[in-house]
Amino acid sequence: MKKDEIEQHPLQLPGGKKSLIEFSRRLFLDGPDPRRPLRAEVTIKLRSPGPTGMPEGADAVELDNVAYLVLKQLTGRGRGEHALTVTGAGARALICYLPERVGLLRKRDPREVLTPALERIGREAGRELAVTFVHEPGWDRLLGIYPAHDPAQWQLDRALLMHMIKAGDAVHARREVAHKIFFPSRDASRDFLRQVRRLKLESRGAPRQLSEDRWVVMVSRLEPTLVTWHLHPVVLSVKAAAAAHGGTYDGWEAELVPSLVPPPLTGPRPG
Repeated sequence: MKKDEIEQHPLQLPGGKKSLIEFSRRLFLDGPDPRRPLRAEVTIKLRSPGPTGMPEGADAVELDNVAYLVLKQLTGRGRGEHALTVTGAGARALICYLPERVGLLRKRDPREVLTPALERIGREAGRELAVTFVHEPGWDRLLGIYPAHDPAQWQLDRALLMHMIKAGDAVHARREVAHKIFFPSRDASRDFLRQVRRLKLESRGAPRQLSEDRWVVMVSRLEPTLVTWHLHPVVLSVKAAAAAHGGTYDGWEAELVPSLVPPPLTGPRPG
């Protein structure tokens, strides 16, 4: 995964534990690649996880080195796409999607090519590696990290977030986020409003009639951050509630909050 396309989703687990999901935004949006139906998953056990179950100190450095070697095999000899990394609970799982056959002249099963190399990496590093291969043409492991897969909406949410960042917004500042929905009748809009109260969404005024069969509703809620991994599930919940009452979701908006962090200082370019 390239650094500029990685989405990070930190999670708080029961008992004070933590986890970090890192996945390829490009692969998530594009969906399954029929040329790579085989999922390879390599799980690396930590030697001495910290109190939260995450890698720390020298263990973290060594883990990064082992993960680099594993991914070099999966994406190199295995011709795979690195889709997802999950760190937490005393381990790191690396997930790639591979073609069914690899090799330029002699086509071979990637499991035959990769298994000995991955076992050797584990032995030389003195690490416990668990390697599994699963035929998964639907890429369920990657696309299942959210309760619903809506790549078009994800792209819209991400694009608006990036626009606000470029405008100098402090995306982690708390603020009201408003959602606009259109309905075919007053009754449908009122039914929707009753349902979303359970999501702690409040109506911005009464439903407004635009034409005989077109009503608009604005609902809002105080959100702790605008980052996509938080706001996208909120949007999916509002869209689902709107669709249940015949409504059409028309996007979200929020006031800009200027960032107090100054831009980085750069020296003069040489020459």
